[in-house]
Amino acid sequence: MESLRRLIFKDVAPSSNMFAHDDCLTCQNPCEEHEAYPSYLDIKTDRNITATTKPYSRHILIATSQSDWPKKIEHDKDTLANALLSTRPDRSTMITCSSLVSTHSTTDGSQDLLILPDNIVVANVTSDNIQSLWSYLQAKESSNTSGEDTPTPAGLLITPNPYSALLLICSHRRRDKRCGVTAPILSREFDHILREKNNMDNVEIVMVSHIGGHKIAGNVICYTHQGKRGIWYGLVKSCHCRAIVEETLEKGLIIESLYRGAMANSFAGQTKSSSLLSW
Repeated sequence: MESLRRLIFKDVAPSSNMFAHDDCLTCQNPCEEHEAYPSYLDIKTDRNITATTKPYSRHILIATSQSDWPKKIEHDKDTLANALLSTRPDRSTMITCSSLVSTHSTTDGSQDLLILPDNIVVANVTSDNIQSLWSYLQAKESSNTSGEDTPTPAGLLITPNPYSALLLICSHRRRDKRCGVTAPILSREFDHILREKNNMDNVEIVMVSHIGGHKIAGNVICYTHQGKRGIWYGLVKSCHCRAIVEETLEKGLIIESLYRGAMANSFAGQTKSSSLLSW
């Protein structure tokens, strides 16, 4: 199993010089300056959270305009989430619902999908044309190798990802209360910090469904480098939000004590200096 995990997670280990080592960045002691989590939340702060992500190489975010969903989205009948999860070619594709709004879809009952690391939005997706989507993504992988363009399937609309970076926060309360309580607190703090910055207009805060690790909430995924790098953090508190923005988004560094893992191929080339500012 470990050898298979390494095979799937190619180039997933960051080099040592990509870590921000300042202990003050990730102190778990109570902080009066930032909004604290309620004391009744049973968050396991004493755990080693390294390597607590499942291997994946693609992330599909379904635009639902919501911040909470049924307990298991794969069992929510007659939804795009159910259709995608029941037809995906393999488990290396992670699929979550998100608070994103479908702004590109024009056909009745269709939704937008934000797909990473492809860094595209696919619009007009319904349960009826999902096979066309999967065929397109498989052909796109082949064309990336050959250098040829991939034709857009009939009925679908493909546009570039409009965001320079994404901060995904698990807010799936009906799956676990801890994520439902911590997510709004983190979202408010991230929003406050981003508004202070002059270079963060295209950074989007997005609520997402279950990504695993509710016992180590708050859980945050940072997508940078044109969607090709996905850094997972756990045990995130509001006092960590500034460090995540300034170290990970601005400098391309990883906060070691919060680090859970990463999307496959996130560190191909091991470049730390290419922060979102150079996109």
